[in-house]
Amino acid sequence: MNIELFHQKYITPLAVTNEANRIYFTVLVKLRTIDESIVGKVQQLPGLLKLKETLGLYDLSLLFNIDAQTGMEDTISELSTILDNKILSYEVVFHDFEDTLGYKSFCHDARHLQKYTSLQHKPITLSEKELLVLRAIKNKPLISYIELSQQTSLTYKSLKETQDAILQKGILRFSIDPDYEKLGLNFHNILVKIRLGKRKMFERYIQHHPHIHWVKHSQGRWDYILSVAARNINEFIDVSKKIRADNSNILQDETSLISKVQEMRRH
Repeated sequence: MNIELFHQKYITPLAVTNEANRIYFTVLVKLRTIDESIVGKVQQLPGLLKLKETLGLYDLSLLFNIDAQTGMEDTISELSTILDNKILSYEVVFHDFEDTLGYKSFCHDARHLQKYTSLQHKPITLSEKELLVLRAIKNKPLISYIELSQQTSLTYKSLKETQDAILQKGILRFSIDPDYEKLGLNFHNILVKIRLGKRKMFERYIQHHPHIHWVKHSQGRWDYILSVAARNINEFIDVSKKIRADNSNILQDETSLISKVQEMRRH
C-alpha cells in the first residue's frame, strides 16, 4: 500500500536536515495586488523549498533553504525586484530548525509516537564525507547504497558508518511530504509568539497535538510557524480556536494563514 501511495504521488519521500552550513528562513509578504505571472517568477528563485499563497495577515509565504556562505541578501533582493512596487510589507523569519513531528494524524497506532524524538535544536557541523552523503540523501531520500556509492565513491562500509554517524547526531529525519489536496486534506499555518519562559510548556503541547504536523522554530516577530492538517476549513478553524484556548496564558500573539500551496516542497 505504501509503495502505491508513492507511485501515485500521494506522498513523496523527504529527508529533513538541520546541518550548520544551511540557512532556513521564511519570507512573509503582503502585496497590493497578486497575479499568476508573479507567482511563476517567484517559483524560479534558487533555494525556494515551498511557496504558498495565503489568506490573512500575509499574501505569500516562501520557505527558503540556502547555503550559509551564499547568504540571504541576494535572495531577498531578487524577490524584491520580482515583486517591485507591489509589496506593502514583508517580514523575514529565521528558523533555528524544523521538524516534522511525525505526521501524527497518519499514524495508525498511537504507541509508535512514543518512539518519537525531536531533531537537535542546534545545527551540528559535519565532516566533508558526512556532507557528501547527506546531500545525496536529501536529493533522493530513497537512494540505494549502490547508487550512493557510485555518487560518493565511498565503500559500503564507509557509507554505513557515515550514515550511522549522521543519524546519531540527530540532524536527519526520514519522512514524507504528503499531497494534502490528493488526500482530501487542508494544510494551513498558525504563527505564534510565546510569552517569556513558556517555550518548553508550549513545545510539549504541540508535540502531542494530533493536527500539528510540522513546526519551524523561529526568530523574530514569530517564535513558531505551525503547520496544521485538517479535513476542511471548518475543522481548521475549530482546531486553531482550540489551540488558542488551550494556550491562552502562553500565547502573546498569534495569527492564522489559510494556505494554497503553489510550489510543493523541493528536496
